[in-house]
Amino acid sequence: MFSLFTESLKLAVKSAPWWAAANVLLSAVRSVAPLALLALVKMFIDTVSASVQTGTAAAGYGLTAIIAAMAAVYLADELSFDAGAWVRKNQSDRLEGFMYGRLHEKSVSLDLINFERPEYFNILSRASREAPWRPNSILNNIVLLLKGGVSLLLVAGMVFTVHWLLAAVLLTVNIPGVWLRLKYSAILYGVRREQTQEARRSAYFSWLLTGDRPSRELRLFGLGRYFMGLFDRSFAQQKKGEMNIIGRRTVIEMCSALFKTAAFVFILLFTARQTLAGVLSLGTMAMALLAFRHGMASIKELMAAVSGLYEDSLFVADAFEFLHLKDSICAAEPVAAVKDLENGIRVENMSFTYPGNAVKTLDGISFELKRGEVAAIVGPNGAGKSALVRLLCRLYDPDSGRITFDGTDIRHFDPLQYRKQFAVTFQDFMLYNLSLGENIRLGDVADDDGERIVRSADRAGLRSLIASLPEGLGTQIGNMFDGSRELSVGEWQKIALARSLYRQAPVIILDEPSSALDAEAEFELFSRFRSTVNGRTALLVSHRMASVSMADRIFVLDRGKITESGSHEELLNARGLYFDMYMKQAGAAQA
Repeated sequence: MFSLFTESLKLAVKSAPWWAAANVLLSAVRSVAPLALLALVKMFIDTVSASVQTGTAAAGYGLTAIIAAMAAVYLADELSFDAGAWVRKNQSDRLEGFMYGRLHEKSVSLDLINFERPEYFNILSRASREAPWRPNSILNNIVLLLKGGVSLLLVAGMVFTVHWLLAAVLLTVNIPGVWLRLKYSAILYGVRREQTQEARRSAYFSWLLTGDRPSRELRLFGLGRYFMGLFDRSFAQQKKGEMNIIGRRTVIEMCSALFKTAAFVFILLFTARQTLAGVLSLGTMAMALLAFRHGMASIKELMAAVSGLYEDSLFVADAFEFLHLKDSICAAEPVAAVKDLENGIRVENMSFTYPGNAVKTLDGISFELKRGEVAAIVGPNGAGKSALVRLLCRLYDPDSGRITFDGTDIRHFDPLQYRKQFAVTFQDFMLYNLSLGENIRLGDVADDDGERIVRSADRAGLRSLIASLPEGLGTQIGNMFDGSRELSVGEWQKIALARSLYRQAPVIILDEPSSALDAEAEFELFSRFRSTVNGRTALLVSHRMASVSMADRIFVLDRGKITESGSHEELLNARGLYFDMYMKQAGAAQA
C-alpha cells in the first residue's frame, strides 16, 4: 500500500510540481486561519464584555486592532479557499492529462495478443476509470489529512485549556465513524471490482444504442427497445449491490449523528454551567463552543481523508495493475540490427493458438517469401490467414517454430524497428476522420511528402475521387465532424491501400485488399498490381482466387495448415482445394 501511495504522489508532483506545492501551502493557511480567528473571537468578546461590566468605553486602539486582525485573518481564510479551488482544479487537469498520456502510452505499447483476452479488458476498464484521478485524490487526501490533523491538534489543545473533559468527548465521539468508513470502503471496493464485467456490458449496450456502426441494423431490425431493455437490466444489476452498501452505510452514519448531537448538547450544558458559575468568561465559552464545532469538522475531514486514502489504496492498485503490465514481445538477446530485406522471409514449422481456444489456428506451417516476388496466401474464411499476417509483422509471437528475416530470427530484432519493414493493409482497415491527404500520410507520419502522397493516391486508384472533392486531398472525410465528406466502403479501402503504398517499406502485405471493391475496381487494381507495388516484396492474402492468379507463388491455407503451393496454373492442374475453390467461384461469377 505504501509503495502505491509513493508512486501516486510521485506522479502527482511530476505532472504539476508548482501547483502541488501551492496546494499544500494554501491548505496549511486554511488549517491555521480558522483557529486564529477563534482566538481573536475570544479576545473580542472578552474585551466587549469587560467594557459592558465596568460601564466604561472599550479601549479604542485595542478593540480596533482586534477587529483589524480578525478582518485580516478572515480575508486570508476566504482568499485561500478561493485560490485553493483554482489551484486544485489546475493541478487536477494537468494530472488527468498526464495520466491519460501514461494510459495511452501503455495501451499502444502492449502486445496485441492482450486484445484477445477478456481479462485484459477488465483490467483496462478499471484502469481507465481510476487512473486519471486517483493519484490526485491521494495527494488531496494526504493534504486534507495534514490539514485536518493540524487543526485537530490545535483545537484539542485549545479545548483542553478550557477543560480536559471537552477534549476527551471531542476525540472519542468520532471513533465509531472512522471504523465505519474504513469498513465500508473495503466492502464497496469489492462490490465495484466484482461488477467490472457488468459495467463493461452496460457500456457495450450503450454503444450499440448510440454508435455509428450499429445504427443501421438497429433501425432496420427495430432493435432499439430490445437493447434498451438489456442496458437497463445490466445497469440495474451493476448498481444494485453498490447502492445496497451505500444505503446501509448511510443509515448507520445517520444513527451515529445522534451520538454526536448528544455530545454537542452535553458541551452546551457543561460550558453554560461553568460560565454561570464564573469559572469561564463569555469569550472563553464562545471560543470553547466554536472550537468544539470546528474540532468536529476537523475530525470529519480526517475521517474523509483516512477513508479516502484507504479507498484510494484499493482502487489505485487497479490503475497500476494496468500500468505495470509487461510486454512479452521484445528484442531477445543478442539484439540484431534490422536492415532492408535482401534475401527473404522464412516461416519454419510455426504454430499458433489464440488465447482460450483449444484448436490451433496455425499448425506447423512452413514457407518462404523471396525478395521481390509477389506471393499469395489463399484459403477459406477461418483458415488462419489474418493470424499469419500478424505473426509475420510480429504483432503476435508463435507458440512454436520461428520466422526468420534474412536468416535472423525476428525475435532478435527490436519490434518497432522490425515493423518498419512492413506496410500492411489489414482486412479490418481503419477509417480516420481526418483529411484525405492525412489519411494517406498516416502510413509514415515521420515524413510529410506531398508528391509521394499524390503518387500513392494515384497508384491506389484515387485520382477521380480526389478530383471530385471540394478541397482535393485537403478535404475532411468521415462523418464525425462538421464539413466532412462521407465516402463509400470501397473508397475507404482504396485510401487504406494508398496508406500502405505511401509507407516506404520493403515488404507490403495486403489482407483482402479488394473485399470492398467493385468488379471494375478489382480488375483495375490487379491488372496493374506489379507496377502498383513498384518492385517491393508483396504478399496478397485473400479467399478470392481471381485476385491472386497473377502471383508468382500461391500458398493454400486450410484449417491452419498449408496444403498446397505453386503457381496458378500448377495449382489448377493439381486439382486440389485451390482448383475446387477456383471453379466454384468462377461458376458463381458466370451464373
